[in-house]
This record gives sequence, structure tokens and C-alpha cells, in this order.
Amino acid sequence: MTPAPAPAPDAPPRIRPSFAVAVGVWIAYMVVAVGVQASSGIAYADWFKTAANAWRTGVLSLAAGSALLAAFLVVARWDHLWREPVRLTTTRLMKTALILWWAAIFLRFAGVRWNEVPLDLLAAIVATGVLVGFAEEILFRGIVLRGLREGGRSEAVAVVWTSVCFGLLHLPNLFMGTGWIGIVQIVAATASGALLYAFRRATGVLWPAMVAHGAWDISTFVAGGYAAPWLEFAALPSLILFPVLGFAVLGSVWRNDRGTAVIPATAG
Repeated sequence: MTPAPAPAPDAPPRIRPSFAVAVGVWIAYMVVAVGVQASSGIAYADWFKTAANAWRTGVLSLAAGSALLAAFLVVARWDHLWREPVRLTTTRLMKTALILWWAAIFLRFAGVRWNEVPLDLLAAIVATGVLVGFAEEILFRGIVLRGLREGGRSEAVAVVWTSVCFGLLHLPNLFMGTGWIGIVQIVAATASGALLYAFRRATGVLWPAMVAHGAWDISTFVAGGYAAPWLEFAALPSLILFPVLGFAVLGSVWRNDRGTAVIPATAG
């Protein structure tokens, strides 16, 4: 019996992975996505007040950004974007944070006045969540993290800077009507970036972080306009809990993984 042929090795990248290239992709994504959002003239607080606003700001900008990222994936052909090359230990803190993440999402869904949510707005919000899950996770927990891991850079450094970059993604919101809340959003997003990294680390693949990110944003956008009165009080602890958990995860990674290199310096 003729043995089955060995699987073909992965094709080499057309563009060498590096943090500099990742930053270039991040900037290009920002120019496209933020450009579409700013050109709408719609204030950030009004993005999800109507279906028309949501399609124009959320869906259109993320679709354009996703198309740019998809083109980069095809052209660059980077490895280890979708799956971890090495499975690292998932701490009890990380596992607890991931459970609480989903608990917060289900709490929000339970507290939404679903009978009042317009179906066209709900469709736009779901589309936004799907696109944000793909775009921001492939960009940060994919491209940026992969670029930072190149050359034997430690996992601790890669994770901290990936989280900081994710926080800075929200900087333009300061100029689109968030006011001082935008600063809080940047800090909270930095912490959330660490928790979304934990989804990738715990499962070994990227897509659970995409699902978790998309579900979080969908629950946030829907509850933002249609929350039952009790939810406004029940969700208050999460405003403190998740930033604390996120920075605790960053601290744990910094302590434990400063000597860990997922991509050896001799690779590629």
C-alpha cells in the first residue's frame, strides 16, 4: 500500500514578520476605519442610536478595515496568526477572568428590553460585533502579537505592548465626542486586551477571542440603549472588576513570562 504523502510545509512569508510591519498595518487600519467614521459627521455617542447611524459608522468602517486586513493576510502570509506555536500555561486567574467575561455578557443580555430593540438596529449591532471581533482580534492578538514575538522577544513584552496598542486604538474616540470618558476607555481597553489575549492563550487558537470580543461589544451596544433599570446597577461592579482583572493578568504574565520566547530568535 502506497503511504500517504507528507503534508506540504507552510509557505514562507512574503513579508517578514516584525513589529514595525505590524505597526504599519495598524496605522493603515486606523486611517481607513477612523476615516470612514469621521467622515460620517456622527458623534460617537450617537453611533448606535439608529440603524442608519450604526451601518454608516460601525459596519462600514469595520468592513473597510477588515478588507484591508484580509488583503494583508493574503499578501504577507504570516505564520502563527491563527494558532499558538507553543501552548503556554493558563493560570487560574486567567481562567477565572474568562468565566467572568462570559458571565458579564449573559448578565447584560438578560437585562436588555428586547421587545423595544428595533430589528434593523439589532442587525446592524450584530454585524458590527462580528466585524469588530474579526478585525480587532486579527490585528492585535494576531498581527501585532505575532510581530512582537518575532526575534525571540519575550512573551511578557509582547503581551504588554499588544495590550497597550489595543488601548491606543481607542484614542481617536477622544476627538469624536467621548470627552474625558475616552481616557477611561483607553485604560479599560488596555486591560481588556490582556483578557482577550488570555482567550487565545487558554484555547491555543485565535477565534475564541474573536467570538468573545464580538459578543462583548454586541451586549454593550444593545444594553447601552435598552437596558432594564436593574441592569444599570447590577453592571456597575464590572466597571472596576474587569480593569482590575486585566491588569492583574498583565502583572502575572510579566512575572512569569519575561524569560519565555514563543518564537525563537533563530526562527524564520
